[in-house]
Amino acid sequence: MDSLPHKGKSLHHDTEDEGRANSVGFTLSQVGLETARQFGEVVGALGLEPRHFAVLSAVQSVEGESQQVVGDRLGIPASTMVAIVDHLEGAGLLERRLRSTDRRTRTLHLTSRGETLRSEAFAAAMGQEARICAGLEPDERAQLLALLRRVSSNLGVSSTTLPDRGSGERPQHI
Repeated sequence: MDSLPHKGKSLHHDTEDEGRANSVGFTLSQVGLETARQFGEVVGALGLEPRHFAVLSAVQSVEGESQQVVGDRLGIPASTMVAIVDHLEGAGLLERRLRSTDRRTRTLHLTSRGETLRSEAFAAAMGQEARICAGLEPDERAQLLALLRRVSSNLGVSSTTLPDRGSGERPQHI
């Protein structure tokens, strides 16, 4: 009788495993962490961090916004945003310009090098997107995206806010 596994323990582990397998939160956590890790590798191969890509993309989408507006849109605290912009400016990817109507405000603009690198990173990100969605029909992809947006809304997550608030903390492969 002692050679048989304890029924309560085995049942408990089976129930926990089944619970995780059927948990939306656990599955989203797994997928989110791995997607973030792989995205870090994709843009990292080009010398960028995900937060750098996000700022370059935000500046590209609305050229000439202030650093504060871009940071607010991405949910990046001001002190972190300063460090990111300093880094991107030092790398020759972004430049600050004085706003003609308010000389106290600096606006952000991509350099030609920044535009090129952002385009390369975007193409690489689209490659990752294709891998993520492999096997999904276009209508299935659209449905998945709509459902994920609804879940995001339920959690109070803005579609523009960076998950790490620009900290640069990246999931590591376990």
